[in-house]
Amino acid sequence: MDSPYFFETYHDFSSIQLSEQSTHHAIHVLRMRSGDELCITNGKGMLARCKIIDIQKKDCRIEVVETQIHAAPTSKLHMAIAFTKNPARIEWFLEKACEVGIQSIFPLLSARSEKTHFKKERFEKILVSAMLQSKQTFLPILHEPTKLQDALKIQVDLRCIAHCETTQERMVLSDCIGNQKEILILIGPEGDFTSEEIHLCLQQNCKPVTLGNTRLRTETAGLFACCVFNAQIQHHV
Repeated sequence: MDSPYFFETYHDFSSIQLSEQSTHHAIHVLRMRSGDELCITNGKGMLARCKIIDIQKKDCRIEVVETQIHAAPTSKLHMAIAFTKNPARIEWFLEKACEVGIQSIFPLLSARSEKTHFKKERFEKILVSAMLQSKQTFLPILHEPTKLQDALKIQVDLRCIAHCETTQERMVLSDCIGNQKEILILIGPEGDFTSEEIHLCLQQNCKPVTLGNTRLRTETAGLFACCVFNAQIQHHV
């Protein structure tokens, strides 16, 4: 059986210890015992394979057996996506996007964005859970809500805007990505970007892209773009 993954913040392997929350999960949820192994990542590429050496009621002592430092992805996907009015739908997107592979997420504020409470702590917990479930060592960065004009200032190799305007020529996303190493994809709200916003993005050298012949929900469009990006970079490996 694969060792379960845990998330703890640490800067070097000598400072690793399980938090009270992780200890409770290991002892009372997973029913782990002395001698069992677990993996601990800091979400920044460091991974330690550890063994439980002693368990008390509220304490779990571990020793590090093996350490690894994973290289950061050479191809990076940043997504500025309008959060939906229904938080459950954007929570689903965060979970699945993390599992598939994404480096950072900007909640996008656009003209038609829904007014919603930004529950950063809850959203970050969802990302952590998805990272551990998919056994990754890099935690996607969840930024503060960002206005469209500020998102256009993010420095990347390529910016793409996915919109539904059929009067303008759009590229297929996979053809647009090519072998670009760092890209930003803009995904609009449930009412799409306004014509003025699309024009602004095109002025800032955003490539207009299509995500297929069907109209997708915001969170589905975001996940689709994640899948296309990761399939494309795998093709170029």
